[in-house]
Amino acid sequence: MIYPESINKDEIIGITATSKGVTSDFDKERLNKAIENLHNLGYKTKITDNVYSNKQFVSSSGQTRAKEFLKLWSDDIKVISQVRGGELLLEMLPYLDDKIIKQNKPKWIFGFSDSSLLEFYITTKFHIATINSSNIFDFAASTIHKSVLSIIDCFNKKEIIQESFKLYEKEKQKERIDYILDTKVKYDSLYKKDVTIKGRIIGGCLEAITEILGTKYDYVEDFTSKYPEGMLWYLDIYDSNPLDLYRRLLQMKWSNWFKNINGIVIGRTRSLKECDDLTYEDVLHKVFDDMNIPVVLDADIGHVMPQFSIINGSFGTFIYKNHKCIFKQEKI
Repeated sequence: MIYPESINKDEIIGITATSKGVTSDFDKERLNKAIENLHNLGYKTKITDNVYSNKQFVSSSGQTRAKEFLKLWSDDIKVISQVRGGELLLEMLPYLDDKIIKQNKPKWIFGFSDSSLLEFYITTKFHIATINSSNIFDFAASTIHKSVLSIIDCFNKKEIIQESFKLYEKEKQKERIDYILDTKVKYDSLYKKDVTIKGRIIGGCLEAITEILGTKYDYVEDFTSKYPEGMLWYLDIYDSNPLDLYRRLLQMKWSNWFKNINGIVIGRTRSLKECDDLTYEDVLHKVFDDMNIPVVLDADIGHVMPQFSIINGSFGTFIYKNHKCIFKQEKI
């Protein structure tokens, strides 16, 4: 596994729009506040031309988004932040130049939601570690949450240990800068057992990463076969109902994405409505019962804040006990 270099204070964090851009007054305010806070933490920023634009769900064409990203990848910086998620990051994959990615020093990339597809692709194809985490907006908070500051730990520490949080934000707040953490965190296990999962970490937003299933951009089976220690998968479910979830998980299973799996951790989701008599847990039993692996639910991953910072490609140890967890990641 290739790990980008650690970063020092005064280093530049590149900010680009690989999916949606920033156009509303509120989002501009958030981004400006996030940049101000990053500067107060000691970092500089560099913003690509497409960040402050948006049309038909994207900041710019797939070709332009790839071009702006590759400019940062070729630049003398160590970190690239994706400004936000969206829907159509996959449009830029055909324009990512393998030579540019291979010939330049690897960069830390971070973000989540639709942005996680780029991280997933970079890690599975090039074996370069990437970070699934809060995006740049979350640095705008009046008091930056420790889950967001853990991104910096991922840049610089060889071992990162995170524990399950005490509270999460039950209802998504519109036009908010600070989280409203009001509900007790309670993990669960599909098979009602305390478990420890170890393995090479890979995953992302379910709806985003499964867009490349079976395409020429799908390097997952090859990637997972390279690590005999097995895989620790994680998933962030954004808006899939049980039927959508079942179809996507079956596709992953039938495409051998789970061929070398030691266990899976699934984040909290607000998409828990039943489809007639088919429930969320019914789906997980249908997919995983014959695989004899641990399945942990309602973890601090993804869209229901706060969330862990997760290094794709690192070696993870996930300990679930009494509805809580300790999550260790090692750059080995």
